[in-house]
Amino acid sequence: MDLGILTLILVYVVFPNLRYRLFSSKVIKKFHPESNTVVLTFDDGPDPRYTPELLDVLKKNNVKCTFFVLASQAQKYPYLIKRIVSEGHCIGLHSLKHTNAIFTSPMKTKKDLEKSIKILGELGVDVKVFRPPWGMFNPVTCHYAKIHNFKIILWSLHAMDWSRWVNSDYIKHKIIKKVKPGDIILLHDGRGANHAPKRTISALKTILPILKKEGFNFAMAKDL
Repeated sequence: MDLGILTLILVYVVFPNLRYRLFSSKVIKKFHPESNTVVLTFDDGPDPRYTPELLDVLKKNNVKCTFFVLASQAQKYPYLIKRIVSEGHCIGLHSLKHTNAIFTSPMKTKKDLEKSIKILGELGVDVKVFRPPWGMFNPVTCHYAKIHNFKIILWSLHAMDWSRWVNSDYIKHKIIKKVKPGDIILLHDGRGANHAPKRTISALKTILPILKKEGFNFAMAKDL
């Protein structure tokens, strides 16, 4: 491999992701474990096929969560953003169009964040938390997040619920068996293979009552 290309990959892809995903105190991956609290998060929405049903399940179980939304989706479906807010959930930013940061130039990273903030601001949402797509960083991701006073939130538990190879039983088993106090749980209410969020919603109908019975409380990303 050409030395210049290798250097570019190391500088733009490898080093930022090793630093921020594994070692940086600027990136939050856990809540306070002594509180017996978990943080339930959903990426890639809102989506009219799935988000309303998910909100119904959350409301039935009196659980509040965080939606890391795509600004382009929010712009298409403002009524879903309005419902999310009116029902007491937190909205975070997931990106403009779910573009991986390692394929995004510094200038495009800046412009995408600014456009996303503008879109959500026009919908009455003051964004405080941010999760980059796939949890991936380039060298300027955290810089621009800091400029906009975002807390960067990743996760400590996920059930691969976006995968075509995962069913609702797997999601239920993974979360119920693996969850610990302080976990930030990653799930999805948009995108994914073969209507993946439908499987997630089905699993949550079992998961949420069990977690509540086991004494877990639910916080939102804005509380981190």
